Amino acid sequence: MSGVAIVRCESYEQDAVDQAVRTIAGEAGLEPVFGKRVLIKPNILSDSKEELAITTHPSVVRAVIRLLKDQGASAIFVGDSPGLHTWAFRPINCGIDAVIAEEGAVWVDFTADPIPTRIPYTRLRRLPIAKIASEVDLIINLPKMKTHQLMYATGAVKNLFGLVPNLHKSPMHVQFPTRSQFASLMVGIATAVAPTFNIMDGIIALEGPGPANGTPTHMGLLLASSDPVALDWAQGTIMGYDPLELPIVVEGIRRGLGSRPSSYPLLDAESLIRPSYRRITIDQKTRFVRSLIIPLLFGPLIRYNVKRRRPAPRFLVEPCILCRKCIQICPVGALTMQERRIIIDEKTCIRCYCCHEVCPADAIAIPAKGERP
Repeated sequence: MSGVAIVRCESYEQDAVDQAVRTIAGEAGLEPVFGKRVLIKPNILSDSKEELAITTHPSVVRAVIRLLKDQGASAIFVGDSPGLHTWAFRPINCGIDAVIAEEGAVWVDFTADPIPTRIPYTRLRRLPIAKIASEVDLIINLPKMKTHQLMYATGAVKNLFGLVPNLHKSPMHVQFPTRSQFASLMVGIATAVAPTFNIMDGIIALEGPGPANGTPTHMGLLLASSDPVALDWAQGTIMGYDPLELPIVVEGIRRGLGSRPSSYPLLDAESLIRPSYRRITIDQKTRFVRSLIIPLLFGPLIRYNVKRRRPAPRFLVEPCILCRKCIQICPVGALTMQERRIIIDEKTCIRCYCCHEVCPADAIAIPAKGERP
């Protein structure tokens, strides 16, 4: 079943979040967890302060841990891998590390002995997946409601990309340059690591140039589903997208990972649409089937067309803190630092916007299509 349970939860006050999580978990059909080992996978794109709305809020993580403990889970693990992930990483600034310690869960380092895993729908590509994913009975996926500069919206399916540790992620933008190809990779990973149950933090969402440099906006919602595609459909609807314009949703349905919501047992997403939500403009030139088939024969041409259609990121001198994270994550080495400023080689840049995702200073802008630098 692909029912999506949605409730209003106006703040991160812990009692309210605890009750809301229990309500939607029950309505959306969370399977019994008694005696099971469970991994909680929040969205920790970077270890950012919780008020920036970049990460899953710690009160949502706490509520899920408490629910699992009350229902008799035998072991509860929490883990994620940011884009730039050191072996000693812990989610301290975002508040999740303290929650893990206080609630008696276990933090897992995804970089420890990941397992090469065949990813469906990706030309038999193998990727390292966090070892813990194969050692638990259930993954509770906790995405954050956010826009995404490349994929328009990031949700339940894409959040599982974080099971690929550290810098193994960014080179995938070279292998899968079109939005549709990248969607195929996301759906393949979600297929490989099932089963999951999904709870989305939409109390404070992120609009505008997400997933890291957008603007927090109060939505007052929590969503849950056993179907990650249905959850992403509901999120897209609420944001004001046509879900069938979201590549991950389209690919998820096409591959049988999930479907459009079969029911809304509580609140209906159609009644929650916010027309003013600041979305990423859909590239109407995308042709889904063509972009899946032609790259197999004409990869270089497709990569050229992707670069021609998408604007290159713009690096702002004044807010830049010279942290070099953009240089570290760039999968094609298109960035250098010269005279205390970031220089981009636009011919090399593949427009994956990984640099934009990891910039902690909002010093990278993605121009609107046709906008002059």
